[in-house]
Amino acid sequence: MEHALRPLHLTQAQYTALARLANDGPVSGAELARRCGVTAQSVGVAIHGLAERGMVERRAHPSNGRIIEISITAAGRALALQGEQALLPIEDQALALFTPAERQRLRNDLRRVLSVLHPPALPQDG
Repeated sequence: MEHALRPLHLTQAQYTALARLANDGPVSGAELARRCGVTAQSVGVAIHGLAERGMVERRAHPSNGRIIEISITAAGRALALQGEQALLPIEDQALALFTPAERQRLRNDLRRVLSVLHPPALPQDG
C-alpha cells in the first residue's frame, strides 16, 4: 500500500484518515484514531501533515469548544479518491484467487467484522 500511495505523497495512515473522514464526516482526533485502529499520536502526526497540505481542517466542535473536530476538505476528498484508485490494483491482485461468488462472500463477511469493530459513532456532545 505504501508503494502505491507514494506517488500521491500519502502514507498509509494519512490515506486511512482521509478515507474515514470522507466516509464518516467530521470527528475528533481521538475518535478518528479509534476508527482507524491506531493511537491518537499516530493520527495526530498524519493529520498534521494533511492539514499542512490543505487536505483537512481542524475546528472547534460546534457545541463543545474543548473538542477539536477534523474534517476533510474538497482537495482532501479528491486525494482520498486518488488513493482509492491507486489501491485498486492491489485489491484486484489480492482477490484474483477467488471466484466472483467467493469475492462477494468475503466482502460481506468483512463488512460484518468491521461493523463490530467500528460501530456507528454516537454524536459528540458535551
